[in-house]
Amino acid sequence: MSVFKDLDPKYEVLNYNFCFIDIVGLSNPELAVHRQKEKIVRLNEFISSCNSFRKVSDDLKIILPSGDGMAIGYENNPELPYKLSAELHGFLRKYNKRIQADSTIKVRIGLSSGPVFTVYDISNRLNVWGPGIVMARRVMDLGDSWHILLTENFAMQLRPLYEEYRNNIRLIGSYEIKHGEKINVYSAYCDDYGNPELPEKFKQIYTSP
Repeated sequence: MSVFKDLDPKYEVLNYNFCFIDIVGLSNPELAVHRQKEKIVRLNEFISSCNSFRKVSDDLKIILPSGDGMAIGYENNPELPYKLSAELHGFLRKYNKRIQADSTIKVRIGLSSGPVFTVYDISNRLNVWGPGIVMARRVMDLGDSWHILLTENFAMQLRPLYEEYRNNIRLIGSYEIKHGEKINVYSAYCDDYGNPELPEKFKQIYTSP
């Protein structure tokens, strides 16, 4: 599951800032297998080309493939997952303009931060899991194509830093996720990245009787 390197197993609990990326519609049974593979390969190439990924040393980030995408965790700096999301959107939108419709890649992204713990899997490989990853996945699951959604704790780390962040990261409401937990969700968008539309799951809340 993991492809990160040099994570010292003696540190059992770590705090990371996560970007959870999911290719929308990849599991569509009408999509040919070779197209699915092509999209995964292309996504990996675009992520690897982002400055916020390639300029960060391997010992400061962790990568966990998820089938339809991946989770990328950064140590210390909460700006990096945000910058990666914006850069990736730029690459994908340019790419989608020049290829055929069934090869386009649309993603949804969830951002969160929190603790993870190290654990050895059944193959005796070091892996990580914990609230930091789980919440990034949960908030990502609330989005549609091109949404960049943030948990409140993550948004509150970014919004005070720059006026741009304060203007582009907006509260869209609260949502009840697994185990009855309610979370405040923020959406990041501007002309260059993100999706200004309210996610469908939030529309259902606001339009239900």
